[in-house]
Amino acid sequence: MSIRTIKQTLTLFTIIIIEGYIVLSTELLTIRETIPYIGSGTDTVAIIIAAILMPLAFGYQSGGRYKPRKYFGHFISVRKKLIYNICIAATFLFFGLSYFFLNKFFLFMFSIDITNRIIQTAIFCAIFIVTPTYFLGQTVPLISHFFTKEHLPKITGHILFFSTIGSFLGATLSVLVFMTVLGVHHTLTLNFVLMALLVILLDKKPTSLPVIYISLLALFAMYMNTDYKLRVIYPHMRANNAYNLIQAGPLQNGTREMRINLNRSSSYNDDGQKFSYINLAEKIAIEPILESTPPRDILVIGAGGFTFGHNDTNNNYTYVDIDKELKTISEHHILKEPIGENKHFIAKPARAFLYNDTHKYDVIYLDTYLGATSVPEHLVTQEFFIQIKNHLKENGVLVTNFIVTANFNNEFSQTLDNTFRSVFPYISRTAINDTYNMWGEYPDQELNIVYIYRHKNDYGKPHIYTDNKNAAFYEKSRNN
Repeated sequence: MSIRTIKQTLTLFTIIIIEGYIVLSTELLTIRETIPYIGSGTDTVAIIIAAILMPLAFGYQSGGRYKPRKYFGHFISVRKKLIYNICIAATFLFFGLSYFFLNKFFLFMFSIDITNRIIQTAIFCAIFIVTPTYFLGQTVPLISHFFTKEHLPKITGHILFFSTIGSFLGATLSVLVFMTVLGVHHTLTLNFVLMALLVILLDKKPTSLPVIYISLLALFAMYMNTDYKLRVIYPHMRANNAYNLIQAGPLQNGTREMRINLNRSSSYNDDGQKFSYINLAEKIAIEPILESTPPRDILVIGAGGFTFGHNDTNNNYTYVDIDKELKTISEHHILKEPIGENKHFIAKPARAFLYNDTHKYDVIYLDTYLGATSVPEHLVTQEFFIQIKNHLKENGVLVTNFIVTANFNNEFSQTLDNTFRSVFPYISRTAINDTYNMWGEYPDQELNIVYIYRHKNDYGKPHIYTDNKNAAFYEKSRNN
């Protein structure tokens, strides 16, 4: 095999690897970038995955059937077809995934009353994801035209191997390395650089129109997704990692606020004022034990801005949250000081932490529900609530903050309440909102609803009073 043939083969396999990386990375970027607008539920994720896989399958078939021919008087070879496909795919992805256009698109859908998450996801994918995936999917079968047909089974194995390697790198590097180290927006920019590299590798003329176009598009993508541009779209942006888009900074009234994926997460000022539901949770669970000897053990799941219990210097706190950047951002931009020595932060998913943790706590505060579109589905199940209950000491207190309707006006609020009560009997439920209307009939009017539970092992089996069997005389208080 000549040096020229070896070089060409390496180039072709490099193109296959890069294409595999781009497709998987695009899928993950789409899921991550749309979280602030449509959430991270399995329903929306399933639509995004389907919008990648089905066009990819049709792309494979279309690429395998392609034959060089004239289009509008111009002969389109396999090489030109590959180049045009990449340029088309890059154009769609530029408008679909660049944060400026992404934000404008979802704001537009809300402005015309398209608010259903499923419909929003389907429209977004149909416009911006299906077409580029279809054209990128043609890459592998088109590339096979450049290989000799004498050893087809062996070549096919090599092509599939390197394509899978590219997909593996897209699934691992983009999330575990690039999103974490560089940020989501810079990971997106890298994809445009890689698409520009593909065109350069394929085109024999470095100054051709496609090369110039894709290079300018990559440069424009870099500019549109810089830290500066993102801070224009999302004021006080502090991080944009694999888990969250985090904003933290002062409001006009001097209060410092944190937003996670566009949802208000924490509020704090120099007078120690916090969100009202935090104040209530502290009044119920923390104030009575501020001077406890020995100190009590308190678990906070969903650290947010670390405002819950911030002024308590006596009791021992463990904060658990998946995003390790929250602590530094909170200390610098919300609290304006380090969390106390009696406070410990563990960057870990909630269920993974509870599974491995053997401690029991006097107080557990659960605040992982940022909004209607950001409800972690695995944190509203009976099994998760059982994990929580197993970590409560006798007489321990659990306080939660759910974002649901106060009047049980939708199915989610009803089912969540049923699920919670199936594990925690005899709870208190309080709506935290001055504008709460008991007569309201709007299923979308969601509020901060605080659930309070005190754990006892001897509650016994619940029973009811009836006209036929009424033991209230024996069981009611004798104090009056």
